[in-house]
Amino acid sequence: MLWHDAVMTAFLLLWLAAQAVSVLFVWLFTIGLGRPVSVSTLPPVAVIVAVKGHGSVLDGFLGRLFEQDYPFFRVIFAVESAADPAVAAMMPYCSKYPERIDLVIAGLSSDEGQKVANLRAALLHVTSADEILLFADADIWPERDWLKRLIAPLVRGEADVVSGYTWLVAHDRHLATFVMASMSAALVTIPRLPLFNAAWGGSTAIWRDQFDALGIAQAWRGTLSDDLQLTQVAKRAGCTIAAPREILPRIAVTTGGFAAVADDALRWFMLFRVHMPATYAIALVTMTFLAVGWVVAIIGALAGQGTGLAALMAAFVLALMRTAGRAVIVARLWGRTGLRENGLFWAIDPVVTPLASILNAVYGWCALFLRQTTWAGITYEIRGPQQVKVLSRRSAN
Repeated sequence: MLWHDAVMTAFLLLWLAAQAVSVLFVWLFTIGLGRPVSVSTLPPVAVIVAVKGHGSVLDGFLGRLFEQDYPFFRVIFAVESAADPAVAAMMPYCSKYPERIDLVIAGLSSDEGQKVANLRAALLHVTSADEILLFADADIWPERDWLKRLIAPLVRGEADVVSGYTWLVAHDRHLATFVMASMSAALVTIPRLPLFNAAWGGSTAIWRDQFDALGIAQAWRGTLSDDLQLTQVAKRAGCTIAAPREILPRIAVTTGGFAAVADDALRWFMLFRVHMPATYAIALVTMTFLAVGWVVAIIGALAGQGTGLAALMAAFVLALMRTAGRAVIVARLWGRTGLRENGLFWAIDPVVTPLASILNAVYGWCALFLRQTTWAGITYEIRGPQQVKVLSRRSAN
């Protein structure tokens, strides 16, 4: 029994140390946030956006996109079909900025992701005047300096690829939505080191010449994940991927329940496993360790063990400190508006942290042998990075 208690105590101390390090990462992330960006030159940029469907998030994206503090950019929108509701939403902008917008009809994908098919169709409309390619998702809310921040490291020669991550803003009151926001927030403050950085399709910039030299368009053929495939090709070529902390566009999310959270998380972990197996394995071990720590502490506390109760209380205090750091990040990036948007999240985040940690590990393990996923109404089978098969499509009606 004494041996068992000693092992449990040692494990929980190690677990608490890991929790403390994660809190430190959050507070280190806050240092210097909000500083203005300066760019010596402003190369012409082609913003490429694959779009499907019309919702309030698309309206928010379109409005913010054309308010960018950047004079030399044009946009290539790509949709699956001319009947897509997104087309009607974009038409006012096409009429207002006819010289700055191309609208591309990609058609149905064939054994690859529909988003990838849209992006590859859009690439046919890139010209030699487009010096930088910038890939964006149509659900983000970019700040006015978003374009400048993405191209700045390229212009300064600090990176070959520049990307960012996302901050999820809960737009419903489902517990699942807050858990998903907490799971995402945990990834935001991972140290931005070139060795570990990955491209995110929602905000990624690269020189057009570099894109062509790497053969990204060809590498995308037959894949489902544009960003992870780009990441792997760039890393194999020895390219540096930068992920500036300030590139953190907001996304308004609604889930409707844990089933939607599971679908998104399982797909992400499955693609992560397929494209970056070594990194996936490291992440799985880390997530499992953190989740087991919560389980051991909770069970110990419920069993009346002093060690478990003390560890659980200490972990909750650390969770409060972590949430406070996240609030500082939001305040420095988006001010009172950001704090107000995330108001309920600040109260719920520390409480759902154990559940978010446990679900991360559960979803990570469930994705270990997963081969199929349904995304935007299309069911795919994935056998490898460029071995994707379309199994079925949900009728638009």
